Amino acid sequence: MSAVNRPWTPAPLAAPAAPTAAVGAAADAKSRVWIGRWLVSSAIANGLMAGTYVLFSVWVMPMLGRKNDAGFVDSMQKINVQIENPLFFAAFFGAMVFPAIAAWKQRKTGGGTAMKWAVAAFALYTTTVLTTSGINVPLNEMLASKGDADPAKARADFEDVWNLWNGVRAVLTTAAFAAGIQAVRVFRRNRG
Repeated sequence: MSAVNRPWTPAPLAAPAAPTAAVGAAADAKSRVWIGRWLVSSAIANGLMAGTYVLFSVWVMPMLGRKNDAGFVDSMQKINVQIENPLFFAAFFGAMVFPAIAAWKQRKTGGGTAMKWAVAAFALYTTTVLTTSGINVPLNEMLASKGDADPAKARADFEDVWNLWNGVRAVLTTAAFAAGIQAVRVFRRNRG
């Protein structure tokens, strides 16, 4: 009967369990999956942007070049308005953001060759963004504001310079796309 009259005392608390290797391996695997997704997204976005710039260089601008001055200015003004849409901006900014995220995530795991390729894709595409915002967009804005008043002068001030720098964007973005593809290949082959 003494067991019945004895006061109840809680069992001592056990120390928290230490993380197991399985938990760490699962977290590494999940991180690796996400890094792979960021790298693939980088390559896709850079490929889409490279395609856009190359298409302008080899098809759109040569076709517009056949138009008279007023037709050229009017068509280019319309293109510049229509291209500003959510899908274009997703690829335009994703091509810069995705390789940066992939590289940032890889530095937590020690980096490696894939991280260097992701940084290369980021640097090449960032140069494209700077070229776009510093040269091509101001030319587009000039064409929008002054093109209707004197189409011949606006075209003369716009066409050759814009085409030259669009060609630079095409080369840089194609190189960024190639770097993104290489980052994916190396990441999959070498596990980072």
